[in-house]
Amino acid sequence: KGESAVRTALRDLPKDSSEVPDEVLFRLSEERGLNPEMATSIANLSGWPEVEVRVGFAADMASRNAERTKAAAKEKSKTGMFPSNDFTETSRDYYDDTSKTSFEATALACNRLSDSQINLLELSTEVKVTPTHYVVLDRTLFYPEGGGQLGDQGHIGKSRVVDTRIEGGVIFHLTDSEVPLGKVSAEVSRERRRQLMDNHTAVHIVGGSSRALLGPHIWQAGSSKGSRYARIDLTHHSRLSREELDRIEDHANSIIEANIPIEKLVMHRAEADEKFGFEIYQGGPPKQAEIRVIRMGNHDTQACGGTHHDSTGQIGELRIIRSSQVQDGVERLQIVAGDTAREHAREQERLLNDSSEVLGVSPEDLPNAVLRFFEQWKSQKKRIESLEAEIVRLRTDGGGQDSVEKAGVRYVVMEVEAEMKALMSMLGELTRDPSKPTLAVLGTREGGGRIIVASTEGSLAEERHNAVEILNSISVHISGGGGGSRTMAQGGGANPDGIPQALDSAREILGL
Repeated sequence: KGESAVRTALRDLPKDSSEVPDEVLFRLSEERGLNPEMATSIANLSGWPEVEVRVGFAADMASRNAERTKAAAKEKSKTGMFPSNDFTETSRDYYDDTSKTSFEATALACNRLSDSQINLLELSTEVKVTPTHYVVLDRTLFYPEGGGQLGDQGHIGKSRVVDTRIEGGVIFHLTDSEVPLGKVSAEVSRERRRQLMDNHTAVHIVGGSSRALLGPHIWQAGSSKGSRYARIDLTHHSRLSREELDRIEDHANSIIEANIPIEKLVMHRAEADEKFGFEIYQGGPPKQAEIRVIRMGNHDTQACGGTHHDSTGQIGELRIIRSSQVQDGVERLQIVAGDTAREHAREQERLLNDSSEVLGVSPEDLPNAVLRFFEQWKSQKKRIESLEAEIVRLRTDGGGQDSVEKAGVRYVVMEVEAEMKALMSMLGELTRDPSKPTLAVLGTREGGGRIIVASTEGSLAEERHNAVEILNSISVHISGGGGGSRTMAQGGGANPDGIPQALDSAREILGL
């Protein structure tokens, strides 16, 4: 069995390869009980004589196992959230026809959710109302959250179903009010169900296109399917450029245009292993002996229990709007599909036109115009900071209320119109020269009111004054506080109009 599993897992790996992809070793260990050394030894005897475990893999595997243990503990805390043992398994009628959304059923139970149950739910941002009850039906068209796909929403009678969960084969409908027991009419949100199917089917298509274009090393490390967008995490050795994303997007849309029939197969796992191989478990190993397999011709085949269209063409179109690196070797692609893809395109066009109009240029010239204005802004910002520093120098060098010499120490107490970065720069200029011991108290109304107190290190100013004590005494006037060291303290508040009073208080404390 071990040799067969290794051969199946490595069938796309060139015979002269020196390493087995990490994800393959992870899967062989987690699903077949073959440790990396055993797997590579079998590979050496089965036609891959050069492969070995890469340096550092053991540490990565230990880290992965630790994360899985933490995740399992978290999931365990959620099990037993509902009394699933009190009911027989719910008939999952949503598999019979994923386009059907209205049905009749019998409400077997309706109970109020406890505070502890609600806290464990970890509701998604798509749940706008906190549920108050859970309802158990004998049969349902509501798909429960699972496999990265959010649960369905809709109505049971007059009660709103805000989320759907499953535990022990029993489906729990989370509602915003009590549902009477007995015969009920229910309806799944049709538009939201369609969008979830658009996005879930799109994830499969994008995964298949990524493997087709980038290579068989691409493996799904995670996914999420909501009604507004979906994401897929893919293992890859480098960051994906926009050009590569466009190629994947174009390939995926060609699969949509081909309108490939989507087969929804139900089979025993052993049969699926033999027929389709190791790669169908991109979404993780199934827990049941009987599994559902989603097959899109020769493009993609995956074990998956989610809701999908009957053909790829029903999506209409998809867009890969961005990618990010969630960790080394894992790229996260964010996808919009169906109506959301069209809405996204319209919104992008609106933003482009509005921005072009503001800057008085054509959309084609917008990137260069933005770059030009940005460079001008940076130049002006530096000039302003320089002028602000010069103003401070002139105000402090010329004597007067802002700068006072007393017993060998220069005291600078003043309000300036500057951001924190510029304020720090001014402070550095004032307190840098050890031959001119200085204590400076600067305040600005920017950012809700900020105060900085600093003294020249190793000077009379440091010996005589503690910056933190001064700050704590005067920051009350801006309804704030702060901290720091003897020579440097800073703080902020919620009352910028109190800056003048704070500075007057500093002058009083310093006897100026």
